[in-house]
Amino acid sequence: MHLRSILIVLCGLLSSTANAHTYYSLNTAKETLGQGFEQTLGIPLEPCLDGQWQFQGGSMGDLAYRGDFDSDTMINTITGSVKAGINLVIFGGSAKFSMRRKVTKNRNSAASAVELTYEKGSYNFENRTTKPNISDLLNTRPSEVRGRCGDSFIHNIKLGSRIYVTAKLHFADQTKYEWFQTKIKVKFLFFSKTFTKTKVFQDATKDAVYTIQVNTDGGMTPELARLTKNGTMHCKTDNLTPCITYADNLFSYLLDGGDYVDDLKDEHLNVLKYEVESYEDSGHYDLAYAGQPAISERYIALSARLRGYQDLVYDEIERLTAFRAVSEDPSEIAQLNTRLQARENQRISLEQAGEYCATLPGTTLCENRIESAIATVD
Repeated sequence: MHLRSILIVLCGLLSSTANAHTYYSLNTAKETLGQGFEQTLGIPLEPCLDGQWQFQGGSMGDLAYRGDFDSDTMINTITGSVKAGINLVIFGGSAKFSMRRKVTKNRNSAASAVELTYEKGSYNFENRTTKPNISDLLNTRPSEVRGRCGDSFIHNIKLGSRIYVTAKLHFADQTKYEWFQTKIKVKFLFFSKTFTKTKVFQDATKDAVYTIQVNTDGGMTPELARLTKNGTMHCKTDNLTPCITYADNLFSYLLDGGDYVDDLKDEHLNVLKYEVESYEDSGHYDLAYAGQPAISERYIALSARLRGYQDLVYDEIERLTAFRAVSEDPSEIAQLNTRLQARENQRISLEQAGEYCATLPGTTLCENRIESAIATVD
């Protein structure tokens, strides 16, 4: 089977409830069928329903060029449905959030991404009943149920794979990046071996670093793992050949005529997105009317503040790593290593704050932890 066969709709995915909202999976280990969900915040809670998994079938694929787009656009593009920006889990999913920065442009880097998506199909959650421990809680401490179960549950998950092959130009600072954006109109950063650089391009990218990287939401077959085992390919802009060759090898495997589609098996698939349904629409009135939201919307503002600093640190780590990879000056490498270590420490502190807040310890405790982590960022 060739990729071209996959990149058409083989049969339409069956739609579920008309009132369902679609969310982008962040792989927080809570995104599974029957999981409670609070739509006010867009956050999975604990499992409150028992039921049966029912495969819906259907396959579809898509190949898209995502040149020169930012991370928010990327998220909105691949979700399929966005509800006022709450399709993102407020805390947790750090690896996924850092990935969205890696495949898109940022304050110091231009980017072009080729996105390959395959959806095998979806599972619905049927024959649903309230879990016995939640039923007991409804009888003894009903005020606690909303905080544990939310107002909805995950009733459909979509399995598949999504691969990004991304070319980037990293600049030493924002001024040089902005100068490149002004001078160079080329937005497609995948170059052929016959690419001839103009003097304007050479001047604009003189101190930049060119990279090719692969990021995946599922789909990491053994051969793709072999091809990408050395991680991101870094090149000086006066010698792009190693990066061009690397991209050629990737596309020879991934695109039409390659073996990727034949190698793709169920064990390589992840949850790409999921849909939630309210307890009221599902007829679980015991859960639907269990009480008022017990989770403060202040978490939304705290999450946004945390994510802004995480983005800054992720971007800097990527840029510093790119320049270190091509540097041949021992003193420069030592300086870059020092700065990288500081940024890595900041990344860990911010990530731990997000993980702590994901336990919903209370907004005051959450805010204190976040502010302590932010204080480490220079």
